[in-house]
Amino acid sequence: MDFYKKAIFLFLLFLFFMVVFVKMIEPVIENQISGIFAEKKISNKLKKELQKSTEQFTPEKREFYKGIIKKLYIKWKPLIDESVNEAESEIRKNN
Repeated sequence: MDFYKKAIFLFLLFLFFMVVFVKMIEPVIENQISGIFAEKKISNKLKKELQKSTEQFTPEKREFYKGIIKKLYIKWKPLIDESVNEAESEIRKNN
């Protein structure tokens, strides 16, 4: 009979510690999961904001975006030209 009392006590003790462990870990897991979904919400908000900004295209926004696109084109144009030239030389080599 003493053996069964000890076994039941150990089982209850094990259950108690498992419940405490789950309660301690639950906030951590919840924060990680909510962080994942929060990033998707931010992404959706950014997408909607971009769509709204292109619908109302004022002259100020036009100049602003034009400047950004021009700077990007100036920055990336040499790299694009170099890549095109290399691709053309490879095509000529293979023919």
